[in-house]
Amino acid sequence: MGRKDYFKKGIFIRIYLARGWFMRRKIYRYIYNFLLPSFIMGGIIWASGCFSPQTSQKNVITVWHWMSDRQSTFEELAKKYEQETGIKVHFELFFPPGAYSQKIQAAAAARDLPDLFGILGEKRIIASFIKQGNIEDLTPYMEENQGEWEKRFIDISLKFNSFAEGNIYGVKPMIYAVPIDTMNIQFLFNKSLLKKIGFDTPPSNWNEFLKMGESAKDIPHTYGFVCGWGETWFLYCLVSNYAFNIMGKDKFFATLRGEIPYTDPDWIRIFSLFQEMKERGILAVGIVTMTNKEAEQLFANNRALFSFNGSWGVNTYRQMNPDLQYDTMMPPPVSDKYSPRIWAGAGSSFMVNANSPRKKEAVQFLKWLTEKEQQIFLIERTHNLPSIKGCEDKIDSSLRRFLKNMENTTHPNLWPINESSRVIEAINTGIQKILIGEKTPLEVAKEVQKVKESTLKEK
Repeated sequence: MGRKDYFKKGIFIRIYLARGWFMRRKIYRYIYNFLLPSFIMGGIIWASGCFSPQTSQKNVITVWHWMSDRQSTFEELAKKYEQETGIKVHFELFFPPGAYSQKIQAAAAARDLPDLFGILGEKRIIASFIKQGNIEDLTPYMEENQGEWEKRFIDISLKFNSFAEGNIYGVKPMIYAVPIDTMNIQFLFNKSLLKKIGFDTPPSNWNEFLKMGESAKDIPHTYGFVCGWGETWFLYCLVSNYAFNIMGKDKFFATLRGEIPYTDPDWIRIFSLFQEMKERGILAVGIVTMTNKEAEQLFANNRALFSFNGSWGVNTYRQMNPDLQYDTMMPPPVSDKYSPRIWAGAGSSFMVNANSPRKKEAVQFLKWLTEKEQQIFLIERTHNLPSIKGCEDKIDSSLRRFLKNMENTTHPNLWPINESSRVIEAINTGIQKILIGEKTPLEVAKEVQKVKESTLKEK
């Protein structure tokens, strides 16, 4: 008899066929039903043991992150840390952020998280990781040596990663993550374009903002306002900024608790702001589906008078147009009763895996990473605001402008209660419908309230 080859899932098996069709059939079944699964499972177990973050060498700290623009900077810091301590730090990049979040969730379920990682998501997601025993409480380390480590940080950056007493998530009030930088999101204005339309100072209120935005249309190929509203969280950010301004924080939080309906006149006024921008013609073409990167490019190329973006945008503006003349400003107020608020807090943070055999080594690396020397290096290389005090003199002028207005900050991570993700989605979708002319502010308010009532019934 001759020879025949069988190939299945990467395993090549050569069998000498010598006993006819019946014997070949028995051998075939034996291999595929018993030997092959054993080989495959053995390979999986072997691979898992070799590559699992939990089984890495004692002197290797594994870090998972999503920050593609910082990988080379992290690698330089890792090399420096190894030279100083003999401990290797391996930064593993997973991009895009959505894929990273899925990997983190899967690793948490399998109890196979790396030594250090970050979480992209709402505070309730962080709370779930804590309750599952996946995140180390860093408070004891922060309090060592009379609180030396804790005292380094800018207050809002550390509060961002803490849970207050009596929080709605039932999480022990401690510090659970270490910020490596901070951020805020403000209105931006182009100084050169502002002068072209005859103004020396930015708008002091909403009506002036609309008027200047309309005037920008007189400049060829220029828009009054641009933002990456295709990334809908920008919409909710702006909505909450103006909720603080129009109704105040107490009424805003009462709405989140279900005590004030979204059909309240103040909410209709907030939704109307987007209709006014549309009707006055100040919005960039395609803004409803525009990504933040596309919006940053338009603003960097002097194609828009105003924008709404975070401090991270400095990098794009610097790369695309080093001569761009711009500055930051608070959201132009609609009401003088309450001050608007801007979102601010920790930009990127790392958590320590509570189940890691290298917890102490991971904590020591974070302490080193948040020392002044490393923070200055991060400022110079990534152009992000630092998470610790005492680096202000190292911040260049393009980034320093984002330090303004930090006394008027807020963020969902700092609120006593957060809105349901379903309601937030209804708000963002509703605003997009306003922008394309499908719905009125009142109709959107009614739709949002209907979703809110549905979520309240589920509790």
